[in-house]
Amino acid sequence: MESQKLSLLAYTSIASHHMAHEELLALLAQSRKNNLPTDITGMLLYLEGCFFQVLEGEADQLEKLYEKIAKDSRHHDVMKLILEPIEARCFSNWTMGFQHITKEELSSITGLTDFLDCEDNSFAGMEISRARKLIEHFTEGRWFRKDLTQYKRISIGV
Repeated sequence: MESQKLSLLAYTSIASHHMAHEELLALLAQSRKNNLPTDITGMLLYLEGCFFQVLEGEADQLEKLYEKIAKDSRHHDVMKLILEPIEARCFSNWTMGFQHITKEELSSITGLTDFLDCEDNSFAGMEISRARKLIEHFTEGRWFRKDLTQYKRISIGV
């Protein structure tokens, strides 16, 4: 299915309410189920009421999904950071990687410390270079864990 033009879309948003870990896992399960038929892969980070998500797939599918995401009442202030063609997927083995992260974990990443010192340190004010830094750290395995929040693509049953 890689014959179609692949793209990467990254966005940030603010949750409508502080989500409990169980709510995040339910959101993750729903995302994985919905993304599987359209061959969309990616990762989702959650930090104190804010989301950072990266999606990979066919450009048309990503645009349709982003329109749906932007209207979802579970969050607001949805801001597209990156939409660009890619040669290959970074998350090809993951229907949707996920991590509920802390400020302390982010502060250990070079290039994000000054961003976290800002008054509004949600993902909402993130610049593209910092978004790329987060993507890089996730793809290098920084937050991959062997538990129920990480499902390899081959492990998902229909």
